[in-house]
Amino acid sequence: MINGCWGVSDTHGKTTTASMLAWILEFAGYNPSFLIGGVAQNFGVSSRLTDANFFVIEADEYDTAFFDKHSKFVHYHPKILVINNLEFDHADIFDSLKDIQKQFHYLIRTIPSNGLVIYPQNNANIKAVLKQGIWSEEQALATQMLTSTKTGAKFNVEGSPQESWHLLGEHNMENGLYAIYSAHHVGMPVDVAYEALSNFKGVKRCLEVKHQTESITLYDDFAHHPSAIKTTIEGLRVKVTDEPIIAYFGAKV
Repeated sequence: MINGCWGVSDTHGKTTTASMLAWILEFAGYNPSFLIGGVAQNFGVSSRLTDANFFVIEADEYDTAFFDKHSKFVHYHPKILVINNLEFDHADIFDSLKDIQKQFHYLIRTIPSNGLVIYPQNNANIKAVLKQGIWSEEQALATQMLTSTKTGAKFNVEGSPQESWHLLGEHNMENGLYAIYSAHHVGMPVDVAYEALSNFKGVKRCLEVKHQTESITLYDDFAHHPSAIKTTIEGLRVKVTDEPIIAYFGAKV
């Protein structure tokens, strides 16, 4: 397998995707280092440093410091960059979507010519960034057969049979596809990545079950962006069918 450093970026989903990718590498025995903005439940920690030449980092667009207003991810210099989605967020530091796109353009400029940028095929906001210039290889992914079920989800990677897993929602299926393609680019067999994801336990506070009885299941979810809230509830609705869903939105003051 080729050595690699992955950066996983987007408006929402990067914590889960980075955790999935780190777990695929771990499952295959590559002992990756990682730095993730959440606790991957397969590891029980959000970061670790190993002596392996594999590193996965959650590439966040928030600013670096009060004296450096560039997004943190421009300092990471990954060889493989994943951009799952791109929407307006962090209104406390960005005035518009264009401001965020400018930072993503700076990030893409740091990817080497022999690197790779992976992104969804039909995302207009990401395409607008790519039109500003890309100097590395690129791979636009088209998700196919993304189907939520009562027990989880079904998805298909082109050329491979349909597989199922327990995570809910189209957003998690897309996260899984990007993790699979990212690992496959450096030589990971697709069937190994599938098997790893079937053993993926999720991320704390990402639709995490906190309490369960015969009649009530209490979830904790960190989704704060309207799009993430929508897809999370849609995935849950498929699971529970016509059972009532009560959502409580709390905020620290």
